[in-house]
Amino acid sequence: MPCVIRHYHQDCGARPLYWTDERLTWDPADFEGEDLLVMHPDEIWIPKVFLSNSLNKNALGTTSPDRGSIILTSDGLVILGVPSVQSTQCPMDIRYFPFDTQKCPFDFLPENHIAEHMILYVENTQTPHQLESLEWDVLKVTVFDSSFRIPSYLPNRDAIWYSAGTVCVVLKRDANYYVLTLILPSTLMCLMAFVTFLAPPDSGERISLGVSMVLGLTVFQLLIADMLPTSSKRTPVLSKYLTFNFILACLAVPFSLMNINIAYGDNKLRLLKYTWIRKLFLEYLPCCLSIPTYRERVRCEILEVKALSEMNNGANTDYNLAAITKNEVVPIGEPVLKDRLSSSEKVKLEARTVALVMDRLVLITFLIAFAVFVIIILVDYGNMPVVTFDNCNIT
Repeated sequence: MPCVIRHYHQDCGARPLYWTDERLTWDPADFEGEDLLVMHPDEIWIPKVFLSNSLNKNALGTTSPDRGSIILTSDGLVILGVPSVQSTQCPMDIRYFPFDTQKCPFDFLPENHIAEHMILYVENTQTPHQLESLEWDVLKVTVFDSSFRIPSYLPNRDAIWYSAGTVCVVLKRDANYYVLTLILPSTLMCLMAFVTFLAPPDSGERISLGVSMVLGLTVFQLLIADMLPTSSKRTPVLSKYLTFNFILACLAVPFSLMNINIAYGDNKLRLLKYTWIRKLFLEYLPCCLSIPTYRERVRCEILEVKALSEMNNGANTDYNLAAITKNEVVPIGEPVLKDRLSSSEKVKLEARTVALVMDRLVLITFLIAFAVFVIIILVDYGNMPVVTFDNCNIT
């Protein structure tokens, strides 16, 4: 008849191993009513139970005689208290860090006692309330009996079965800390890099602002390198998000340089020789992007030149250029344009208009790319596996 060993665990309170040994019974009446003894574990037979995934050097000594004591009752009930602190390994899937949920099984097996000789039972448990962690929330603790089949090392046997008890803990990571220290700062610094496209090309702080954002993200990546879990097989989704933010911030600098080069170029833009491109960049797109068109810039330039000319000629005229409205008609293409504006001045106005249009287009493109990638990340996080507590499976 096999020996039945039970391990009891409830409400996270420490419960001992217990079993019944028929050879250790007595009649309390024969011993002045004494029905309870406290003994040292090495005085009687005790089962050897170990934790299969323990990292301690004494992993096979879960029920070592050096731990605990034996309580023996007159009906042969043996209770073994085994206080122990174990360091174990837990397989983790960090793809959805820091919104991940992990399952950690702990298998307790008898040492060299096959199922025909020893059956290990783990009794039911409830959700523990005493377990507390600053990083993890304990969702559920489940226990169940299991068995392991291994190739036989004994003659005339096909396989050997071992009885085991499994305690499985389902943990959910608290993501608040990582949202505040990783996701929000990275997002804000990436958006700040886009702000450089709102600054005018003649702003002296434009490039320095973009470079400052890139340097800030570089330092930020170095600081958080130790906070992110490492894995070469399944990269966390959060790592992809942070890398994409860094790439967008870096791309903002060369695009800013390109637009500044367009705004201050001395040569006429070759693409403007095509009529449809000229109308697109000098008339239609500026109207759609709420920036002054080429005609409006020429009108203001003519009025400014006219005001300065009359002031130099001694005319008693007070020109308030800020009060000039778009309704004031200045003939574009008339001799006044040829007289007042040189070809180089017209080239500069065209280049500045195109540069501002490019700034807005690049800003919109970057914002759309950022929004699309954020949606992809959210969809990816939405595909996280659903947690079920049957035998601690996550499906």
